[in-house]
Amino acid sequence: MDLAQSPMRDIGELSFGKREAPTIELQPEAALLGTATMGQRQMVSDQAIQHTPWRKVCDLLITANDGTQHAGTAWFISPRTLLTAGHCLFVHNPGTAMHGKIRKVLVMPARNAESDAAQSLFGWAEVPRENLQVHSGWESGDIDFDYGVIVLPDNLPAIGERTGWFGYDHYQDEDLDETTPTLSGYPDDVPQDGTQWFEINLIKQLSSRRVFYSIHTVAGQSGSPVFFHAGDSDIACAIHNWGDTTLNSGVRINQEVIEQLNAWKVN
Repeated sequence: MDLAQSPMRDIGELSFGKREAPTIELQPEAALLGTATMGQRQMVSDQAIQHTPWRKVCDLLITANDGTQHAGTAWFISPRTLLTAGHCLFVHNPGTAMHGKIRKVLVMPARNAESDAAQSLFGWAEVPRENLQVHSGWESGDIDFDYGVIVLPDNLPAIGERTGWFGYDHYQDEDLDETTPTLSGYPDDVPQDGTQWFEINLIKQLSSRRVFYSIHTVAGQSGSPVFFHAGDSDIACAIHNWGDTTLNSGVRINQEVIEQLNAWKVN
């Protein structure tokens, strides 16, 4: 499958409407996460994208119910399971042709501007609607439950066996407040479409179901992991799903979310 060169619109626009994008300074390519400067968004380099954690993060080409195509981000949590925002998989816009579970999604692991699966490090996977799961709370439009999973069908390779996958954990408030996680995904405001960008910045507020951070995000990054990296260990604390003019936020991975993910997850 060959992708068109024009960038896709963020899938979140269908549920939330178009939001004004913040102005974010672009930084040169980063070699590895350890070289990053806090608060500066940087592109994952050609060399780094082959390694953890970046290779676990996927660009998404999403086909909605009305046939339009949109962008998002997802990440492996097992060899066959990817986690993303619920609105990447289920558009909440009652009374319209786009409302409901999407038709299909093209998963592009560690995408690095390639426009064809043959150029990909790990190959691409087209996943049909029946292999998508979202929380019932998001089907009712509750942003606190805006998450879901993509399960690779049995007739496709278990790509996560090659990329590796993120862990996830329920961190206590004192272990999250004022810490500096990383958010990495596929924004649509960058010079080269289909490149992965990341930023490290502070968690500023917490609730039982949400994490609020100073990390800048734009369209296309819906579903990105918010995680801590140490050596070969990458542990997520939230699923990015909302951008605001002050703090951006994601669904907090609490014990309830962990139980749901464990029930959905396929190895």
